[in-house]
Amino acid sequence: MSRFLIFYFVAYGGSHLYLLLKIKRAFPLSGSKLLLSASLLTALFLSPLIARKLESSGFDRVPEIISLAGYTWMGLLFLFVTAAATIDLYNVALARTVYGVRPCTLLVISVACTIIVGLYGYYEAANIRLERVTIKSSKILQSVGKVRIVQISDLHIGQIVREKRVKDVVDAIRHTAPDMIVSTGDLVDGHQKHFSGLELLFQELKPRLGKYAILGNHEYYVGINETEKFIKDAGFRLLVNENFESGGGICITGMDDSKNKAERLANVLAEKTLLDSVPKGEFKLLLKHRPVIEKSSEGEFDLQLSGHVHKGQIFPFNLLTWISFPVRAGLTEIQSGSHLYVSRGTGVWGPPIRFLAPPEVTVIDLYPDK
Repeated sequence: MSRFLIFYFVAYGGSHLYLLLKIKRAFPLSGSKLLLSASLLTALFLSPLIARKLESSGFDRVPEIISLAGYTWMGLLFLFVTAAATIDLYNVALARTVYGVRPCTLLVISVACTIIVGLYGYYEAANIRLERVTIKSSKILQSVGKVRIVQISDLHIGQIVREKRVKDVVDAIRHTAPDMIVSTGDLVDGHQKHFSGLELLFQELKPRLGKYAILGNHEYYVGINETEKFIKDAGFRLLVNENFESGGGICITGMDDSKNKAERLANVLAEKTLLDSVPKGEFKLLLKHRPVIEKSSEGEFDLQLSGHVHKGQIFPFNLLTWISFPVRAGLTEIQSGSHLYVSRGTGVWGPPIRFLAPPEVTVIDLYPDK
């Protein structure tokens, strides 16, 4: 959380300053107009923090409106900075091509690109895609046949993702007729009042091999007691650094999200121990929120399901997430014979916008391999 706040104030604050400088360069602002512009940008910058503070203070509708406006602005500002910075770099590299174009014209072009991409991004974020993956394994018994696992990840039920989105997700899952459902972290993200009662929607899903969930980093931000109660009331079996025999020849290993360096080290050791304890011949399904493959676990699992990175959610933010997690979204076969699947996420964090990273519900079909 401390790293997030540092990033928030430095990067997000810097983006507002960049926009203010662009406005000042494009238009001759007097002292009062410049002060008004700076005050408005400061209010937008602080709006997500204000909404969280009001939310925890007992207010209801007001923080929801402030949150929606603030996070939408966050997404649009990121798109604007991307467009304007691209034009600036192009201007520097090929100055003779655009030399003489007025700053206000360049600003208008950046704003137009922001609006067009933002509208598309809002549409993309609202439409969930079904991603289908097929994996063959000799550990899936012929007598069992196909096993269908449906993965959701990073739904982030809270101020932005509400009841309608949860209903859409549940409907999408139901139509896939899953044998098993897994949630790989960040199911909730917000004050308890935003997800209280929504567990009833998940209770409608009753796959034959059960529902399983692990904790992500945002569940700890929300409050672990409220989160655990919601997950269990929704019918999920919460796995916290433990194995569970689900049936069908599949053993599920659920890893908890690490909160600090000491816990990360402990979880690495626990993961190796848990995987080693699974009887040979069983299909090892590893659930881990962050898409990190531990060196000691390579070849010890058959399929790892992860999320967390959202594929950046808004391009080209995925270039930044790639620095911390250099794995691609989707299915990757590891040299040891294991597979890693990284979900783009089922909901949104913050801005209700996605660009080149549509939300997904993942359908994974496991087949016997002769």
